[in-house]
Amino acid sequence: MSASSLSTLDCPVPLRELLVGKVVQAAAGLIGCVLARRMADGAIARALIVETEAYHQREPGCHAYNGEAPRNSVMFGPPGRLYVYFTYGMWHCCNIVCEPDGTAAAVLLRAAQPLPPHDGSVEDTPALRLSGPGLLCQGLDLSRVHNGANLLDRRGDVWLYRPANKQPVPLERTTRIGFSFPDKLRWRFCWRDHPALSPARTGVLRRNKRGG
Repeated sequence: MSASSLSTLDCPVPLRELLVGKVVQAAAGLIGCVLARRMADGAIARALIVETEAYHQREPGCHAYNGEAPRNSVMFGPPGRLYVYFTYGMWHCCNIVCEPDGTAAAVLLRAAQPLPPHDGSVEDTPALRLSGPGLLCQGLDLSRVHNGANLLDRRGDVWLYRPANKQPVPLERTTRIGFSFPDKLRWRFCWRDHPALSPARTGVLRRNKRGG
């Protein structure tokens, strides 16, 4: 991964291989992939991932920094699982588990762009707001019920895929968002200037740490 803050990313690595690899590379490679959700009425909502953050157990921004616990146990499991947590008493946030089984690492999905149905119809399709980790889960109706879901299995209610026509993505790399301490890790990746990016900005906030 280039150290430059701006780059164009083309990621030909198979999705399963991407997720078992280093979490920082996965966070970059997931930009432009799609999270699909089979809703309660049978409709399939699709979200184009445009903003991510990487987290690893060796750094204090990660939920697994102090070891395994019931809340974060999915992070230590196999790559490709969905790790969902509840925060601030109102928001669910979802992460994609990465790296080999036994290592706690995950990519937080910060923002996505809603995609139209495969059949091209727009009738009765609600406008989803996915520009923020909490809004993303709210819009796709994801909660702790989906914690541990296998995103590499399309037979489930939520899955991940890379579009067959995926093109190189103009990528921006920055420090992460929403910490109460200075975060020097440039582990946030986003589709440069995409209109669906979250409105949050990097820098220290007067809040407790958060993130996958």
